[in-house]
Amino acid sequence: MVQLAEVINRPITIEGQEVVLIPDLVGAVPVSEQHQYVELEPATNTCPSISVREADIEDIREQFPELPVYGLWQVLVHSKVISFRHPLHVVKVNEFDGYYLHCDLGRAEFSGVYEAGFFAADSNFDLDEANEVAPAPEDLRLPRTEAKLASELQAERRLKTQRSWKNLGIACVWVVMAGFAVDFGLETFYSREQQKIQTKAAMLESLRSGLDQLRTSRLTEAPNNIEAIKRLAELWATFPLIKTQGASDFSEATFSFRLEDQGFDPAGKLSGIRSRYHPEGYWQLTMNNPTRQ
Repeated sequence: MVQLAEVINRPITIEGQEVVLIPDLVGAVPVSEQHQYVELEPATNTCPSISVREADIEDIREQFPELPVYGLWQVLVHSKVISFRHPLHVVKVNEFDGYYLHCDLGRAEFSGVYEAGFFAADSNFDLDEANEVAPAPEDLRLPRTEAKLASELQAERRLKTQRSWKNLGIACVWVVMAGFAVDFGLETFYSREQQKIQTKAAMLESLRSGLDQLRTSRLTEAPNNIEAIKRLAELWATFPLIKTQGASDFSEATFSFRLEDQGFDPAGKLSGIRSRYHPEGYWQLTMNNPTRQ
């Protein structure tokens, strides 16, 4: 029987389709390495988001250009061969090396690589107490999405946007025929979009002012708004489609945002924010201003 570890980075047949499984990462990606990773699966109530390194995708495509690429833990979690009640799961490469997944309170937490039986993330992890994950290929199921490069994901988003604008143009032709109703609708739409631009411009100006103050202030004044700027930068990096609600200023105790529903609770993807779902189909996010606490 083929062992799972033997086919990592090599072709394997799952559900009648030949694919390649590559190492992936469950949980938060280190900030210094975020530019190297793309998201495979968004976070759920039982598992954080799963990401994969772009360089690994490119290397496998050079070897097997015709085969789809999936993440190791992405496939194992999707195939439901892992019990989140067990704290430690491993996929052994050999007797002392391999890949691990740590779970806590019925939810996956983070994954990594262990070497010589040592777990750098937590020295209390014991290989002898770990559950070895070694399902047969026929027990595996393929997720809906395969691994893609950031450029490919951006191209897909642009295509969706183009289709949306095309549909909007068709709808506008019909709307124009409505006469005075169209004028009112377009005016309302323009005002709303203009307000969004003004709000973002005010936010950007506030950020620039904060950065300028940090550059010109004495050392004792330098930390003025750096924590708030870091948190805002992390928030914008995690949710590129987020929109501010109302004018924001570093003197305020909280910042408010709006994020269209993408099928997951944003609070589960980034710590330090509070979320509330609106029936209209969007999330209202609130983040405390660290400099006002």
